[in-house]
Amino acid sequence: MENYKLEPSFLNSTINFEESLNPQQLQAIYETDGPCLVLAGAGSGKTRVLIYRLAYLLKKGVSPKNILLATFTNRASKEMIHRAETLLKSDLSELCAGTFHHIGHLVLRKEAYILGYSSNFTIVDSEDAKNLITECFEDLGVDRKNKMFPKKGIIYNIYSLAASSQQSIDQVLFKFYVHLEEFTSPIKQVISLYNTKKSETNVMDFTDLLTNWLKILQIPELCEKYSQTYQYVLIDEYQDTNRLQFEIIKLLSSCHKNILAVGDDAQSIYSFRAADINNLLNFPKHFENKKIFKLQTNYRSSPEILSLANEIIKNNMNQFHKQLEAVCNSGEIPHIVETKDVYQQARFVTQRSIELNREGIPLNEIAVLFRSRFQALELEMELLKRDVPYIIRGGLKFFEQSHIKDTISYLKITCNPKDEISFKRAICLHNGIGRGFANKIWNKLNKEKKSLLEIERSLPKKPQEGFAEFSDIYDSLKTIINPKEALKRILKFYRNYILVSFDNPNERILDLEELAKMGANYPNILDFLNALGAFEDFKGERNNNPTGHENTLILSTIHQSKGLEWKVVFLIGFCDSDFPHPKALVSQNSLEEERRLFYVATTRAKSILYITYPQTKYTFKNGIISTQPSMFFYELPKHTYDEMIVQEG
Repeated sequence: MENYKLEPSFLNSTINFEESLNPQQLQAIYETDGPCLVLAGAGSGKTRVLIYRLAYLLKKGVSPKNILLATFTNRASKEMIHRAETLLKSDLSELCAGTFHHIGHLVLRKEAYILGYSSNFTIVDSEDAKNLITECFEDLGVDRKNKMFPKKGIIYNIYSLAASSQQSIDQVLFKFYVHLEEFTSPIKQVISLYNTKKSETNVMDFTDLLTNWLKILQIPELCEKYSQTYQYVLIDEYQDTNRLQFEIIKLLSSCHKNILAVGDDAQSIYSFRAADINNLLNFPKHFENKKIFKLQTNYRSSPEILSLANEIIKNNMNQFHKQLEAVCNSGEIPHIVETKDVYQQARFVTQRSIELNREGIPLNEIAVLFRSRFQALELEMELLKRDVPYIIRGGLKFFEQSHIKDTISYLKITCNPKDEISFKRAICLHNGIGRGFANKIWNKLNKEKKSLLEIERSLPKKPQEGFAEFSDIYDSLKTIINPKEALKRILKFYRNYILVSFDNPNERILDLEELAKMGANYPNILDFLNALGAFEDFKGERNNNPTGHENTLILSTIHQSKGLEWKVVFLIGFCDSDFPHPKALVSQNSLEEERRLFYVATTRAKSILYITYPQTKYTFKNGIISTQPSMFFYELPKHTYDEMIVQEG
């Protein structure tokens, strides 16, 4: 290990660790050598542990140049460094800290020549990477107008997921994209050419920053160089690491084994992004002479909320058992609320949020969480009706989403054939028709007054087929009065388009089925569109509060809520067939991840927790059906919640 002259302020720091940390945290901080796993329960101060571990290493005399801190966001890294600098009253600019991609980038600027790159290689963002894939389509003769061939974004995601999980393209297609297996051979050809083009043009994408970093570390002398340089490796959010990141971590710590991994298996909910919970669960197998510390003191939630959370997660078999203990004062017992249907659920959540706000709780301290995006549609409409400002975390409002706008465009031209924007949007969804042909078709139809049949006969073969398909849908919609039936007809075609165009097709199909369910409440398509038109806010900014976020209700999927907290949390749609997700029932591992989602949702709440489920719901296939609470409800001891039934006069 190279010796560095330390700043005197590190050594002379007067930090009192004993006064600043609880016994669990202190134990995790003082054990600096060897592999250490810190199991940080929800709200237990994991960031504090990382900051103080960093401070303790520096106070011991370790140079900042010999420490590597890997986080999952640059924001998290900057926050930790800032807090550590404030604590130590010293500059930590020499510390190697940041996301895995950032650190990999720094290494590759020095070593990429070994892999055939020059040091001035350029990094392309995901949009440029997808455009390069488009070039591969052209070089390979892939018909870009074939709407049934996977879009460039899907192929990029397949490539990235395979690299992140260290699996083959075949394995990823079988596991996540089984509906695309017929395209396996051309997909592999596109990805192979894509990788060749990057290498030939001295370009790397974000995934390459990790895969190429791993290749560097797999060279023994370079592995020793970087492992000796970074004598202490600190990893945040270890439960969210993928297999590729694990291989990098293992090699970085190979010489000294001084790795501190901080995470919580109970909050591992990102397997769809290739996060591998086994990195954490198998830590004792991966690293000999490991030390395991548990942070079980929760500084966020009331004892009543933690009692419920502890009961939720204890039903998982694959876990490190933890029992969260509260520091906060006693509060309300969690409420499990039965409503008549999703509309009453929306009215209850809206009214209760208004009441809590009147009682002094800011709206931005109230969050509504849901398992799937479609579950918030009725709530959004109720909030708009009641003029309650809200924001969707990490996503668009329901009617801003492209698949919703695509579908509604068909309904609009059925009622208004002169709607040029909607006409072109709808027709471009069909094989062989891009913006150029869409413009020509529109002009022939409206300026030259050609019939649909005349236009079809005038087109080349490929766009002719797509236009014929469009005409068939257009003609059939003219004979349909009921909006639900119209949407079913559109979805018959559009379902296949979704499967090859979007990375989360099943969720988008559920959105459209929810839209069709809503349409069943209206006598005709025009009335349905008029009702949608009344909610102009759906088409505007994500935040419909012009004064800012200070008093704005938060709506979020559970996945987007991780790491956040609110005084009040509503978890809606807690019913059978929605939560857990039906696809999760096929395996124990998937079911356990759904249970972790439930755990994450409840531990976002500080003081008040409502879990709601509708007694009936309208389904796309079977109409109105009775529902039961989620299977997870029946795992909970009755003393951990009270039951409410909403009665509306």
